[in-house]
Amino acid sequence: IERMRFTSRDSKGNVKKVHSNASEVLIIYGEPYERKIEKDGEPLSEKDRAKEQEKLDRFVAERAQESEEKRRKREEKREKERAKEREFAREIPDAFLFELNGEETVNGHTTWVVSAVPRPGYKTRTKDAGMLTKFKGRLWIDQASYRWVKMELEAIDTVSYGWVVARLAKGTRVELQQVRVNDEVWLPKSVSVRFDARVALLKRLQGDVDLSYGEYRKFQSDSRIVATSELDEPK
Repeated sequence: IERMRFTSRDSKGNVKKVHSNASEVLIIYGEPYERKIEKDGEPLSEKDRAKEQEKLDRFVAERAQESEEKRRKREEKREKERAKEREFAREIPDAFLFELNGEETVNGHTTWVVSAVPRPGYKTRTKDAGMLTKFKGRLWIDQASYRWVKMELEAIDTVSYGWVVARLAKGTRVELQQVRVNDEVWLPKSVSVRFDARVALLKRLQGDVDLSYGEYRKFQSDSRIVATSELDEPK
């Protein structure tokens, strides 16, 4: 389950509006699919639940009936995106200077605390990695698995991104946490962002975005997604 809370603020930091939603994230034909289950902290109405189920049924049907050629192109596109992500990740060790700052226990894990600052004069190899030079951070690395448990980032310069020009102001803060599920795999636990941004260089947005993840479930390869109403039908 993914829960999202968005808090917009005025220029003085006062809360203007709060929105919250929850979605069930399903992996269907190798892709994540979000089915909304709550809006502003309340379960969806029967009408909206039916709409969400119809959208899910259409998605599943489209994937089940797509041609081999269309599936191949979709998988190739996904693999190119993954390759770009791996290329981005490979730049991280080169783009920063790391320093060990001691040990701490985080969520029951004994961790090393490591600080990271941009390497002076470093020239990124890919366009997307250019933003790495605009952040400093700290990482909490689990000493047993060598995976990061917690990460804090702070923008030390203005960050521009996207087709529609958007800018994150210096001082934007991001915190991420991971959790080990079933003692098998590390998965997202939370993401918190405190931001000051401009969209299209005109509209200013300030606020907080808080994402939390939980209630992970393991599915068998032959599992079937059904509507809630089916669970109540007599066998």
